[in-house]
Amino acid sequence: MKPYIDLKGASGAVYRYKLAEDRDPRTTIAGNYLYLNAEGDVVFAGEANNLHDSTRGFSEAAEKHAAEYLYVRLNVSGAARADELADLLAALSPVGNPEPSPETPND
Repeated sequence: MKPYIDLKGASGAVYRYKLAEDRDPRTTIAGNYLYLNAEGDVVFAGEANNLHDSTRGFSEAAEKHAAEYLYVRLNVSGAARADELADLLAALSPVGNPEPSPETPND
């Protein structure tokens, strides 16, 4: 698998992620993370205050969606992490992420 991947969000912004060798992010810094299958498809996207937490759901994603690789991107700002995650979810619709609930119009 490639050491780096670039993914385009729905906004057109491009985000660079680094392969976490041995599925170990080797950092406790906050950031976004992705699980990819052998074909390179993103099967789950998430964000964490501590990237060591990015491994918590990996076993389940491997079992349910054939996840094989963990990619990470350092991103300290909580608002930036949330915006990036929303942008990527809108563009990629990973099978392991729940579908967003439809927004109800304000009356």
